[in-house]
Amino acid sequence: MAVNLSKNGPALTAAYKEVVDEKSNTNWALFTYEGNSDDIRLAEKGDGGLEELVEELNSGKVMYAFCRVQDPNSGLPKYVLINWTGEGVKDARKGICANHVSAMANFLKELLLFAVSGGSCHNKR
Repeated sequence: MAVNLSKNGPALTAAYKEVVDEKSNTNWALFTYEGNSDDIRLAEKGDGGLEELVEELNSGKVMYAFCRVQDPNSGLPKYVLINWTGEGVKDARKGICANHVSAMANFLKELLLFAVSGGSCHNKR
């Protein structure tokens, strides 16, 4: 089944815009599913960077984190999408949600870096 980004579209878009707005203190947004549906909702957002974001990841859920980080060399903002699959997520659900990553990446148009919770990072420039 396809991921549904429309149902909660305004909230998802607003959170995304806050993260990419350098004047905003919000530097991350966390998205997850409504129950066992394929409807994406905003789970949380914050201004405490990756350290704060990591505290919100849930071992029983599939989540997508969108973060603004500062490149230490250029000082420019970079945007990262983290696909988090908690260890408690059932295999069948993992398979379904794996097909949703590209839709999330397309939704988050300003994406520059993509990281998978397994630790690999791919530059998408």
